Amino acid sequence: MVGRRIRGSGVRGLMIGLMAVSMVAPAWAESAEAPKLAFIDTQKVFDQSKVGKKAKGLLEEFVKSRQKIIDLEESEIKELEDSLVKQESVLSPEAKKAKQEDLQRKLMAYQKRATDLNREIQDKKAEVLNDFHLQLQGVVKKVAERDGFTMVFDKGAGGPADLAAVLYAKDSLSITDKVLAELDKDAK
Repeated sequence: MVGRRIRGSGVRGLMIGLMAVSMVAPAWAESAEAPKLAFIDTQKVFDQSKVGKKAKGLLEEFVKSRQKIIDLEESEIKELEDSLVKQESVLSPEAKKAKQEDLQRKLMAYQKRATDLNREIQDKKAEVLNDFHLQLQGVVKKVAERDGFTMVFDKGAGGPADLAAVLYAKDSLSITDKVLAELDKDAK
């Protein structure tokens, strides 16, 4: 779960990028200065930066803590099931029915708890990734302004599940390593 891509809106990013270029293109045509474009690989920054690794660690610990709760409740239900099966032949019909109802209640509570914990995990993931993205935006802005870039795009992975905002760019336009270094420098 933690190793998933940090973005899921590649088409939206592509559309926003294209709109931004189309809005400022007339101004570039009138000025003598050509636009200076760059791109970053956000996933690489997330995977390799101190901030990204810290975010991954936080998510992994959070997921582990929630998984322990699920595992504990699951083992309790399994013990109840086993106990019911072992005692089934010696229990009266009323006692058997009571144990089955108790097991059913606990199973329903477990399912609700698992759903709630999964929602907590998704909320935490969104929170941590949003915090990372805000930090990244600040650093990208700093590097872009310092180095005179007009626009910085996210390369994205470009796989079937996530269309990239940049379909092609020369590697020389990448400022990923600069952003990575700046983000790590700010993380100290």
